[in-house]
Formats: sequence, structure tokens, C-alpha cells
Amino acid sequence: MKPAVSVTGLGRRGRLDDVNFTLGAGALALIGPNGAGKSTLLHVLVGRLRQHAGTALLYGHAPRTLSAARQRAYVPQQIQFPAHLQVQEILLAAARAKGCSYELAEGAAARMGLARFFTRRAAALSGGMTQRLALAAALMDEPPLWLLDEPASALDGGGLDRLAAWARNHVSGGGAVVVSAHRPEEVEAFASEALLLKGGQVAGRDAVRNLFEYRVVEGELEPRALPEGWQVQRRGSQLLERVLGGNDE
Repeated sequence: MKPAVSVTGLGRRGRLDDVNFTLGAGALALIGPNGAGKSTLLHVLVGRLRQHAGTALLYGHAPRTLSAARQRAYVPQQIQFPAHLQVQEILLAAARAKGCSYELAEGAAARMGLARFFTRRAAALSGGMTQRLALAAALMDEPPLWLLDEPASALDGGGLDRLAAWARNHVSGGGAVVVSAHRPEEVEAFASEALLLKGGQVAGRDAVRNLFEYRVVEGELEPRALPEGWQVQRRGSQLLERVLGGNDE
């Protein structure tokens, strides 16, 4: 099977320079400072921008082809819906545009915690609920490749947890996710690997678990689950080690 994303020598003047990477199944986070080229790279993969050098393929298809469009979903960092439309009307319009059943739209809305808001108008939605609606509308048919541009920037903790659970389920079924993220909790929630971008170039690629150091602290911090595969290691003090003759792990 061809990889979900294959990028070779990709360049766009002033934005990207000789970017190379491949993603099969799985989730890849794009990490870098503002201006690193994260959104530009996503816009090339979506077909919004043309590259000036190199190639980008989605399952073997150029981004601006209908074949590629059928394989992907894209969610921008911010989106605005017609203020007078209700949530259920927006979901129905998205279902019709995608050629899928309204049952899928209802299921996506339930995943994102929107079931109680079907009759609410877009103008009355908070920023977090608007982003939840955008995600439900875009991902309801669950195409193989998800392209997400800082999707958690407007989400509250509950929305982030819901999207992360949906993304993990998608990946476990063989799907692929490319997500631009800033905060560590977003990176940990979505991806197992990270592509590091700086000045429009790839500065490295590594497992997410290698990017952060963890320690247990005491204080008024909101408890959160550790990233998948991580455990808390307890190590006794030197005094305790001398008394016990070893580590308490």
C-alpha cells in the first residue's frame, strides 16, 4: 500500500526548503516556532498552495487531484459558520456535501460532545464548541488521512480529550493523522512521532517520548493521564536506599 503522505524535495519560495518525509499509518505532529512552515506544508498537502519544487503525494496522488481529495479531511485552525444556521443544519449540509448519511454526522457530533447543541445557532456557540463542530463536520466520514492545523487551539480540555480519543481510534484502524501543534499536551495527545521544522526546513524527526522529560511534582496541578506507554518511576531518597539497600520502583 502506498504511504499516506510522501514528500520529496518539497519547496515553496520563502516558506519551505527541501522538505522530505514519509508517513504510512500513524500520527505525526508538526512542531516548530511561528514561521517554521507548518501551516504552509499543510496547505500544500491540502492543495491550497502549489509547491515551487519537489513533489507531494497523498496515497500516490497529487494534492490537487480529486483522488487525493477523497482520501483526506482538513480542519483549519479557525473556521466561521453562517451565524444563523443551527448545528444540525451545518452537520446535514456537511453530510450532503460528503455524500454520507446523517447517521454518520450524528455519530461524529456525539464523539465531539455536541448532541445537546443540535438546535443552537452557530452565533451562540463558544469558540471551543465552534471548533468541535468544525471537527465533527470534517471528520464524520473518517477518510484515511486527517490534516489538522492546530485543532486544539480553541478546544477546552474536554474537547481535546474527545478529539484525541477519536484520533487514536482512527490510527488503530490503520488511518493517518498529520497535526500541527504547539503545546506539549497537544503533541502527546495526538502523535507518537514528531517532525521538527525550523525556517522551512526539517530539523529532525523523533519519537514524541524523546522530546519531553517528565517528573512528578507536588502542588495544585490539574491531574492528567500520562502519555501512552509512560509510567511513573518511584525512586527512594538516598537515606531510604541506604536503609532498604536498593531502589523502590
